[in-house]
Amino acid sequence: MSAAARPVRVQTASGSYEVRIGAGHLSRLPGVLRRLKLGRTCVVLSNRMILKRHGPGLLALLRRGKFQVEVLETGTTELSKSFHEAERLLGRLADLDAPGNEPFLLLAGGGVIGDLGGMVAGLYRRGIPYVQLPTTLLAQVDSSIGGKTAVDLPQGKNLVGLFNPPRGVFIELNFLDTVSDRQFRSGLAEVIKCGVIRDAELFSILEKTSFKQLRRDKRILGRIIARAVRVKADVVSADERESRGLRTLLNFGHTFGHALEAATRYEDYTHGEAVALGMQVATDLSLRMGLLKAADAGRIRRLPGRFGLPESVRRLNLKAVFKAMKHDKKWVRGSNRWVLPAGIGRAVVREGVRDALVLQSMHVILEG
Repeated sequence: MSAAARPVRVQTASGSYEVRIGAGHLSRLPGVLRRLKLGRTCVVLSNRMILKRHGPGLLALLRRGKFQVEVLETGTTELSKSFHEAERLLGRLADLDAPGNEPFLLLAGGGVIGDLGGMVAGLYRRGIPYVQLPTTLLAQVDSSIGGKTAVDLPQGKNLVGLFNPPRGVFIELNFLDTVSDRQFRSGLAEVIKCGVIRDAELFSILEKTSFKQLRRDKRILGRIIARAVRVKADVVSADERESRGLRTLLNFGHTFGHALEAATRYEDYTHGEAVALGMQVATDLSLRMGLLKAADAGRIRRLPGRFGLPESVRRLNLKAVFKAMKHDKKWVRGSNRWVLPAGIGRAVVREGVRDALVLQSMHVILEG
C-alpha cells in the first residue's frame, strides 16, 4: 500500500476524528498533532516494552516537532486496567502539570494503554485531549477506535468507564513488525469479527490469505486493516453510545469471550483468543436457533483456525465462565444479549436466549 492511505473519518455526536493508516509514515505524526492544536506538552503514556522498542525514535521525533515531551509508564497486562492505576496516573499528570501547560496524551501501545489512558484523559481536568497511537493489531483495528474507555473490576471486564473519543488515531503498520505471532493472531480475531458481521468481501479475502502473507506483505495487511477500520468507523458513526443497537454488533464473540477472560483472571487467553472461542460458541448457538445455514457456520468456524487461533480447549470450568457472563455489561435488564451471525457479512442481536441452549453451545469448544 502507499505510505499513507486516505484517512477514514469517524463522525459522531461527540465530534469527528480521522484514522490515518500507513506504513513508514510515522514522520508525519508531529505535523498531524500540530494541526489538531492540542497543546505543546505531549505526555506519552506507554509501557516498558514499547518504550524500549520504539521510545527513543518516537520521543526524538516529537521533540524535533517542537513538543515538550513527558513520559508516563504503566503495566503491560489487563491487570493494569484498575482504579488504583488510574489514580496513580492522574496523580502523575498533576505532578507534571502547570498553569498554561495545556497537556495532551499520546497513547502509545495496545488496548490496555488505550482503554486506561482514554479514561484518564477524560477524568483529568474534566477532560484533556488525547490521540491514539496503537502498536498492536488488535488495538489498530478495534480498541483505538470508537471512544470506549474503561477499567476492570474483579467481577468483570470494562465495567467502569467513559465514552471519550480521541482527537485522532494514527496507525503505523511497521509497529506490527515487532509484535509476536500470538499477539498478531489475537488482533486477527477482531478482523474476522468485522468480516462476519458486516463485510463479506473482507471475510472472503481472509479465506484466501495465509498468516505468512499478512506478516510479510504490508500491502495486503494494509488492505484488510483498512476494511476492518471502516467497519468499526461506520458502526460507531451511526451508533456512538450503543443506543440504537447497531454498535452492539461489534460484540460478536465477546459475550462468551469477556466472561472467559474474567473467569480465568486474564491469565490463560489473550483477548483475541477468547473472542475466537466466543465466535465458535455464538456460531453454534445461531445454528441451533435456525438463524444460520450450516455451510456459512462451517466457514465461520474454520476461519479462526486458518490463522492459528483456538477453536477448542481441553479443559475449562464452564460453570465459572457462565457465572462471569452474568456480570458482563452486555447483560440487559437481567437478560443475556448475544450477537449471532445470520450469514457471512450479516449479524443480529438476540436477548433472553435460554440458559440451557447457551450451555449446550458452550460445550462445542470442549475437546473430547
